[in-house]
Amino acid sequence: MEYSTQHDEALMQAYARGEVAAFEALYGRHKGAVYRYISRQVSDQDMARDLYQDFWSRIIRSAPTYTPSAKWTTWAYRIAHNLIVDHYRSLKPVEPETDAPSPGSPHGAHENRVLAEQLTTCMEKLPATQREIFLLSQETDLSLHMIAEVVSASHEAVKSRLRYARNALKECLSRVGAWPASTADKGGMGNE
Repeated sequence: MEYSTQHDEALMQAYARGEVAAFEALYGRHKGAVYRYISRQVSDQDMARDLYQDFWSRIIRSAPTYTPSAKWTTWAYRIAHNLIVDHYRSLKPVEPETDAPSPGSPHGAHENRVLAEQLTTCMEKLPATQREIFLLSQETDLSLHMIAEVVSASHEAVKSRLRYARNALKECLSRVGAWPASTADKGGMGNE
């Protein structure tokens, strides 16, 4: 059977019927985006890998009871979101690190690493709600309505948080010279 052209929902149902190749197609299609979403939400990469594995374990365990009442990605990212929320609830308050890792590489790669560090630093300054919505909008094919379902917020709240996040990132990156100052919109990190 050809799985590459099937919708995610059909793949999940085929996997529930015992078609392992359907799960492999689903995994291959989403593994990168799901891992990036989780790893950008959790600063400890070992923990991010654990949550990523737990995510796929939950997908596998849920297969027999899966019903396509929503788009598969909405359902799946809701699982990832809940895992991340549970992870942060289990943590004790920890002082954030103040030292950013220093880049150490040859010329061209050095500039890319510096930009990546600046972006990471700016992302870390975003409130968690804005960062999550921004990452979901960048890493997935979810619409704003679907993102609203994932994070249990209204469509308008998601639009607002995304706008604040984009403006705050532009502003932050323009302050460090990584974004043209003339195009940075007004908007602070602490909004919404």
